[in-house]
Amino acid sequence: MATPNRVELGGRPLSQIEDHGLERDALGFWGVFAQGLAAAAPSVAVASVPFMLFLAAGKGAAWAVIIGLVIVILIATTISFQAKRTVSSGSLGTYTGNGLGPGFAYAAGFSLLVGYIGFAVTGTLGGVLYLDSFLQSFGLGSEATWFKLILVVLIVGVGVYLPYRGASLAARYELIFEIIAVATILVIVVASYATYGWRIDWEQWDLGHLSTSATFIAAVSAVGSYAGFESVASLGAEAKDAHRTIARSLLRVVILLGVLYIVATYPQVLFFEGINGDEAVLPQLADATNVSWINHVMSGAVAIAFIVFVTAVTTAAARSLFTFAHEGALPSAFAKVHPAHRTPWVGIVFIGILAFLFSAVATISSAGRLVFEVYGGYVATWGFLISYLLVVIATPIWLHKIRALTPLRLLVSVAATLALGYVIFSNFYPVPEFPFNILPFIFGGILLVGLLWYWYLKFTNPEVAKRVGTIQTLSDAEQQRLVDEGIVDVLEHRDDTPDPDGDPEARQDKEPVAP
Repeated sequence: MATPNRVELGGRPLSQIEDHGLERDALGFWGVFAQGLAAAAPSVAVASVPFMLFLAAGKGAAWAVIIGLVIVILIATTISFQAKRTVSSGSLGTYTGNGLGPGFAYAAGFSLLVGYIGFAVTGTLGGVLYLDSFLQSFGLGSEATWFKLILVVLIVGVGVYLPYRGASLAARYELIFEIIAVATILVIVVASYATYGWRIDWEQWDLGHLSTSATFIAAVSAVGSYAGFESVASLGAEAKDAHRTIARSLLRVVILLGVLYIVATYPQVLFFEGINGDEAVLPQLADATNVSWINHVMSGAVAIAFIVFVTAVTTAAARSLFTFAHEGALPSAFAKVHPAHRTPWVGIVFIGILAFLFSAVATISSAGRLVFEVYGGYVATWGFLISYLLVVIATPIWLHKIRALTPLRLLVSVAATLALGYVIFSNFYPVPEFPFNILPFIFGGILLVGLLWYWYLKFTNPEVAKRVGTIQTLSDAEQQRLVDEGIVDVLEHRDDTPDPDGDPEARQDKEPVAP
């Protein structure tokens, strides 16, 4: 067998993602699109995020949504600059490493893991809330703790089973149930417009909201409502025509989500006064807008959408663990692939166990759902924010190294960096109210613990530490462009395996190496 092509960038040999056992060509455009849509979970976001924004920013919630959309469009565009050239199962960690090196690759990848695990927990808790609401509408629900724990087991079980069986199976169900859930929610949204009357609530669009830190604190959650869209970049080993498919999916998912969030947030804010945050929000809105008849269908659809959300973030998280393990940064068990389903099953089960444990603690605890879902979700969102910040800083650096940086690409990347930086700064000054003033530091502590492992690895096994962020595949067009630019030297690589005629000289492949 001939030795496969190998590329070195920045002195680090890249390992082809196709060589590590995941199912190839499992997902077309719609499958990849479904993964990004389900991981961002628009139905889940519309069911919970507007109220979270309202708690943080009051009637500035709509502006927080718009700020979040602009920022995420810039982020998605910047990521696509890399995605059309190289793909990976390591998602943003790999892209960060291209520009900033293995240490930052690990930081970005670990931050994403924190975000995915946190969202797996909040998705499970949200699923329990809406599934219980759905069952209660038929007289089957219960406030008993044991009953809610059964629901936790059910949601986590399905959230693990689907990605365990395969990315294509999970994507198929993700897309179907997201469409159903969004359609039912839109009934309530339209009813909200109609009940309020076809007039504008100018207080929501007051520019004064842009001068308060509360709006930008809320924008963290608004950006978080898109979190998961980048998970399409973790399917580099499994997508058909991966470089083109992933780059297209990134922007299309974000634009679709943005339109939906703006349309849905404004009318919901009109009716948030008096809403009980410890109960499912959308059924209360349906009652207030005289469409209570939709509650049965909507609660069931949103409950399933929460399960789909858990499925999608578990899919992405497991591939991050898989990539880290193949690079040597995590135990090799996470690199195991199921022999029949071609999925990273150990990582999938591990994420499921964590989601169950944290969700069970939240269910049993007397602290209340708010602490774990709202505040826990806020901490998890910081994982995405830091990953996004690192990748938008790294991308123009990498593009410059490979002579692909244009003024427009630089402008977009810088704008994304400044916008993210401003949102992050606004969460520290002016000092927000408790507990929002300490939540970023809680995430910082978690990140520090993760980085301690990398620093230990760098000290004890520097060659392994250097490999973080190296599993990726450059497109054929990009490899050829590098050759044409004179960046890559094409070397003759001799394969010592004899050909069928016994001539070892007959087999050679070209091995591109970038200095």
